[in-house]
Amino acid sequence: MFRSLKPGFATISTLIVAACVLGQAQEPRDVTGTWTAELHNGKVFLQVRTSAPTTWNSWSGDWNMGQTFPIEEFSGLPPNDEHFTASTLKFELHREAGNLAFEGAFRDGRGAGLFSFTPRAEYVAEMKALGYNDDLPVWRRFQLAIHDVGPRYIKALAAEGYAKLSLDEVQRARTHSVTIEYIREMKALGYRTTAIDGLVRAHDHGVSPDYIKSLKSAGYSSLTLDELVRVHDHGVSTAYIQELERLGFKNVPIEDLVRTHDHGVNAEFVQQLRGQGISEPTLEGYIRLHDHGIRGAFVADMKAAGYDKLAPEDLVRLHDHGVKPEYIRDLKAQGYKNLSIDDVVRLRDHGVSVDYITDMKDLGIKDLTLDQLVRLRDHGITPGFVNHVRARGFKDTTADELVRLKNGGLWKH
Repeated sequence: MFRSLKPGFATISTLIVAACVLGQAQEPRDVTGTWTAELHNGKVFLQVRTSAPTTWNSWSGDWNMGQTFPIEEFSGLPPNDEHFTASTLKFELHREAGNLAFEGAFRDGRGAGLFSFTPRAEYVAEMKALGYNDDLPVWRRFQLAIHDVGPRYIKALAAEGYAKLSLDEVQRARTHSVTIEYIREMKALGYRTTAIDGLVRAHDHGVSPDYIKSLKSAGYSSLTLDELVRVHDHGVSTAYIQELERLGFKNVPIEDLVRTHDHGVNAEFVQQLRGQGISEPTLEGYIRLHDHGIRGAFVADMKAAGYDKLAPEDLVRLHDHGVKPEYIRDLKAQGYKNLSIDDVVRLRDHGVSVDYITDMKDLGIKDLTLDQLVRLRDHGITPGFVNHVRARGFKDTTADELVRLKNGGLWKH
């Protein structure tokens, strides 16, 4: 876990400003830097910062690492005091690769100060005895110590069938929290992958043994690791599966579960539609309704506007054409009542707005049929054109005459 901490008190700030960093041309014998930490729920959220040695050409600038440790791994820290305060304190973290010594201060469970890493002399020989002949300068040993990579973990991996991993693979598995317990639990559930990267990916994506067990209990017992990763990444939980089952959708194929969840179809959405009398026999039907913006409130508003027997296809058509309940109500207020869906959609598609109808009425052009409204709008007969026509002496023009005048080019003269 990576976490930036801001203790915010003078003693800690002074310690950080006074921190030692590496800058020697030769390989140093230890590593020094600064640390910040926070105590919470029996864990230490630790962040360390140091500078890479000038001889380490693969990195430049400061190096930061943040990780969560069980508090019992540290000697010198109280086990159950989230509000721990101390003006001066020393504590240590012992690893096979070496020892990290911390000094500084804590206030209300948050601390900061300086650290130093001293490598353990026997570590290199122990790693070589296991077949790891990698170059292990103190900087690399410091990183391995932080992540607790050593003979114990390597031997435990070998005992579980991962005996010929590179040091980078071992470190990657360790830093991604692939513990021996995780490996054993996954194997017990039938996941005996030959490549450690498969477990690393599964763990990174939140695929835990408990998650797998929950899916198995829901009837999904033969998913591959890749499928588990995909299902988890898309938010498909056992609770979601059970929701769909209660709605009548059982034994849904895993890809359909992912698709349904991705499109936002959940129990609340389905129940709201069913409450308005809109029901689909398949999840695909609900996906289509959701994708086209059909919600329970839209159905209820359409009912209130007088359309209480709409089929799902009718709702989709109305919504896709931008027909809103208020448009229908406003048309009724203008005298256009009991319109069919085709009529409402036609008016909307041809740009016949309620404001247009009102403007034409204000000019004395009243009682227009739907066909006349559409024809006038299609021919660009605007209130401005009507005023222009009347200014030219054409006073009592009908809808057909207005169209004839417009087509005849009166607007241009």
